[in-house]
Amino acid sequence: MKSWRSAAAVATLCLLTARQSDAADAATLLRVFLRDGTSLLSYGEFARVADRVVFSMPIDSTEDPPLQLIDIPADRVDWARTDRYADTARAARYTATQGESDYVALNNAVSRALNGVAFTPDPARRLAIVEEARKTLAEWPATHFHYRIGDVRQMLGMLDEAIADLRATAGGSRFDLSLVAVADPVPPIEPLLPPPTPVETIEQLVAASQLSESAAERQSIQSVVLARLDRDASSLPREWAAATRATISAAIDADVRIERSYQAMIRRSIRQAQALACFGDVVRIMSLL
Repeated sequence: MKSWRSAAAVATLCLLTARQSDAADAATLLRVFLRDGTSLLSYGEFARVADRVVFSMPIDSTEDPPLQLIDIPADRVDWARTDRYADTARAARYTATQGESDYVALNNAVSRALNGVAFTPDPARRLAIVEEARKTLAEWPATHFHYRIGDVRQMLGMLDEAIADLRATAGGSRFDLSLVAVADPVPPIEPLLPPPTPVETIEQLVAASQLSESAAERQSIQSVVLARLDRDASSLPREWAAATRATISAAIDADVRIERSYQAMIRRSIRQAQALACFGDVVRIMSLL
């Protein structure tokens, strides 16, 4: 039978017509969705460490944007939606960058296996080669975001015919229900969002600063917000920019007042402790602590 030769021809044709991707080598843009429904843009993968989530937020829309480190509580994140979006974004990124080269490598492997059948005199060995090629092909979509699944199914159909013919030639059954089936891809249930506008970028930075529990981190983010407001003043809505600046300025002033109060308390406590130590007043020192 010539079915295995037809399968080899299909694999070769798919290889010759493979589309090469010219997508830029940039990081995958993910979204960290908060419980209030808003989201923060993550440049590349986020890291969940204990009760914290750490990621880099792009603060510009350039090809190689400057990044701001964000550290927020994990319990403020809508993890179901965040994970769904990440799956969709990774699949889209894979399709745009690595998918085609991986598919070409798959075609090469299947084509080599099928071409080797012509030089294998043992019928049982020929059948084993084609079955192994089919298994590799069937398992590939699940681990490669179901990339070009239609082409994979076309080659699987040809391989199924070849296997049936080889089994008949070898005196075995033409059908085997144990062959690996290709599952349908799960449809994306969290659509990708467009890149944030300048206003949305600034609003995300403001939200991130409000979630930060470190004064130093808040001040770092707030300084970025003020710099963006200054830089893009001519293109931003005037009233919105003024209100945002007032919010950030008030937050900075509050942090400064708290820091000054804290430092004053520390200095006062140290003076009191030193005075009490001179008298060996352990009870009052413990009370001071």
